Amino acid sequence: MLKDHMNLVAVAGLLFLGAQANAADIGAGKAAAQAKCGECHEADDWEGEDGASLESLIRDIVAGKVKHKKKLELSAAEIANIAAYWGTGGKQKG
Repeated sequence: MLKDHMNLVAVAGLLFLGAQANAADIGAGKAAAQAKCGECHEADDWEGEDGASLESLIRDIVAGKVKHKKKLELSAAEIANIAAYWGTGGKQKG
């Protein structure tokens, strides 16, 4: 019984760490957005949009599925981070 409980705690801990590792970094998103998108876009341009829809849009732009002024080259992490930042409307939380 104790062994089962310890295994459950270990699995829960690993799941938590995995979720933390995959969480978008809003601060990194701000830096990437300013460096790679700031020439034309500001965070408040996306006010009211959620991070998931922005991430999907940016992913489609990078893949060439959505027309954009210039070609974008962003990693999956940069896409997630920028979307998370823009999803806040530039108002970083916490």
